[in-house]
Amino acid sequence: MGITERRKQFLQQIMNLYEKTGLPVHYKTLANLIGVSKWTAYDMLKELEKTGLLRRDYTINSHESGRSMIVFTPTLKADELFGKTRTTICNPSELRAIKDSVLDLLEEVRTFRLQQAVDLFLEKIAHVTVQAEFCLYILGLLILYLNILGKKRKQMIEHLMNVSNRSEIQLTMFVGTVMGTAVQTVGHELGPEITKLIALFFSYLDKLSLDELKTLTDFVREAMQF
Repeated sequence: MGITERRKQFLQQIMNLYEKTGLPVHYKTLANLIGVSKWTAYDMLKELEKTGLLRRDYTINSHESGRSMIVFTPTLKADELFGKTRTTICNPSELRAIKDSVLDLLEEVRTFRLQQAVDLFLEKIAHVTVQAEFCLYILGLLILYLNILGKKRKQMIEHLMNVSNRSEIQLTMFVGTVMGTAVQTVGHELGPEITKLIALFFSYLDKLSLDELKTLTDFVREAMQF
């Protein structure tokens, strides 16, 4: 992938920091750790961002009221480079970015045939290792089926989700109702592969944080507006 040994060493330090703190890395922090100028560290972070190994974000500087600062987070691509497999997400902004990317994918496949869109989601799911990301793609997959069930059924499911204010119950209601309704309508397209993925979804649901669960319910509500 064209990464030099020096960049790889920088990236390793960034990943170590991220794993210890769960926070995005600021270039000054990296500069102090490695012993280089802040500008050298910043230039290196930008280069790693260009290769898709880091993602840029912005956070408020607590020492300077109202000012934001640039921070960087390792991507899944960086984990793959070092042979690591993450199952959790430490950074809330990373989860929001993933949520937005799945919403973008739903928008992209709006004109696809159902099976074509389903196949694309299944392909994405096959390469996901992070539990919350997996759950987002599964919910997106079910949204594909929900979209062909009609407006009345969508409104019914949305109403059922409002029965409880607990995210895990809302998600369980959503998945169960969509699966049950879809089986009646397009049962021939819900094969054993999807059934196994749904079972895995429920096993992950118990392991997610409250923030992750809320992000999943927010995703469903946003996606149902498509």
